[in-house]
Amino acid sequence: MQNIISLSPHFELREFTESATARAHGIKNEPSPEHVENLRALCENTLEPLREALQLPVVITSGFRTKALNSIIAHKAKRSQHMQGCAADFYVGHTDGTDDTESSRERLIRAFRLILLDPKIEYDQLILYPNFIHVSHVSREANRHGILIGRRDGKLGYGRITLNNALKIS
Repeated sequence: MQNIISLSPHFELREFTESATARAHGIKNEPSPEHVENLRALCENTLEPLREALQLPVVITSGFRTKALNSIIAHKAKRSQHMQGCAADFYVGHTDGTDDTESSRERLIRAFRLILLDPKIEYDQLILYPNFIHVSHVSREANRHGILIGRRDGKLGYGRITLNNALKIS
């Protein structure tokens, strides 16, 4: 049985290291102690405050990636912050109640705006894709607060946008 390593009240290390792609290719997606500390900082400064503000689950779809894993991911970046344990991709889950009136896209937009506007949520780079959000955190002093939007035409890539334009997205 694997030890459960808690990164924050709502996030565990395994959420950031599980990868069907790694399993399929026989890659051990194991972070170093430094990577674990970076993931902890991401959780404490970004994901946990977001989860608390939303009062909804933040579901990690991609977290830490070794260089070997990153090299076979279709949308890989050679300098991906995922390889440093500083980034995660996620979507927003819903409550177990029957009165869930928000669509998954509406929950995503709400999370995107919270990250942009809540002073308790720190981020380095924030990218809104049609079905998920990519967010990173490097340190309180060095976060660039870059805002980007993923392409909607199905092709890979994204473009930089202003805070004003980001807040207009629906």
